[in-house]
Amino acid sequence: MPVMDEAGQRERLAKMIGVRRLELGVSAAAAARTAGIDRNTWSAAEKGEKNTQPHNFAGIERALRWRPGSIAAILTGGEPTPADAEPVDEELELVRTDPRLPEDMKERIIAHIRERRQRDRAASLEDTRRVIEMFKRS
Repeated sequence: MPVMDEAGQRERLAKMIGVRRLELGVSAAAAARTAGIDRNTWSAAEKGEKNTQPHNFAGIERALRWRPGSIAAILTGGEPTPADAEPVDEELELVRTDPRLPEDMKERIIAHIRERRQRDRAASLEDTRRVIEMFKRS
């Protein structure tokens, strides 16, 4: 496949965004809300009016039910990967896709999130055990 210039990449991405949105049967406004971006930003991305900013990729991919990295793949001549039934961990994706965070910091933040989740699960389990015992006694 020949290397596309920036305008060609933008046009290809715009077309794929529009086609996928229509496949999913959602309005541009609903897709923008799901992506967490302004309606005008969505419209510009779908029309190819300007380059889609990398910090918007994760939200657009989520709205289109594409796996993370799909937009980068499109921009380099590849194809998007459907997310299938596997839910996207939005909290981790927020960290993974932030271009301002160095990789070592991303790893530390993700480790912190996982530790917090483990503590929350343990506390929730203990709380459920207490509630069960309370109901058994009543």
